[in-house]
Amino acid sequence: MLCENCGKKEANVRYEENINGRVRTLNLCEECSKKLGIGNIDFNMPIDFSSFFGEFLEDFSEPDFMPLLNSMKSLKCNTCGYTFDDIINNGKLGCSDCYDVFSDRLDPIIKKIQGANRHVGRIGKVIDNKIDEKLNKKEIKETKTTENNKNENKLEELQEKLKEAIKDERYEDAAKLRDEIKKLENK
Repeated sequence: MLCENCGKKEANVRYEENINGRVRTLNLCEECSKKLGIGNIDFNMPIDFSSFFGEFLEDFSEPDFMPLLNSMKSLKCNTCGYTFDDIINNGKLGCSDCYDVFSDRLDPIIKKIQGANRHVGRIGKVIDNKIDEKLNKKEIKETKTTENNKNENKLEELQEKLKEAIKDERYEDAAKLRDEIKKLENK
C-alpha cells in the first residue's frame, strides 16, 4: 500500500483519529509521518504496571488508617521471609504460603479488585449448569415415570371393573369405564 500523502513510498505507519465518533485513517510513509508530526509520538505509559498493586496497597500501609497493620507488618512468612510491608513495596507476594499467612489482609483487597477471593473459573460455572440441567431432566423423567405407573395401575383397575360390569350385565357402567380407559390410553 502506498503512502496516502505523497503516493510514492510504501506506507508503514497507520494513523487513526477518532473525533466525536468520526474515525479518520491515514496510511503514511515514515517521511510523511515525521513531516506531519505523527512519527514523534511518545508511547511511554504513565503507569508503572510492575508497582501497580504496590501503589494500590500504599493506602493500607498508614498506621492511622488501620491500627492492626503495625502488628501485621511484624508478621513474616515462614517460607520466604516476606513481611506485609515487603508486599506493599513490591506489589508482589513472595511465595504461595504468603496467601495463607497474610490472608486476613489480602482477602479484602483481592475481593475489592476481583470481586471474589477464590477462583471459580468459567468452566466451573458451565459444568454446574450442566449438572443442574441433568438433575432437572432426571427429576422430570422420574415424575413422568411415576405418572406412567399411576396411569398403568388405574388402567388395569378400570379394565378389571369393565370385565366385572360386562359379566354382571351392567352395560351403562361398562360404557363409562370403556370411555375412561380410552382417555387414559390416549395420554
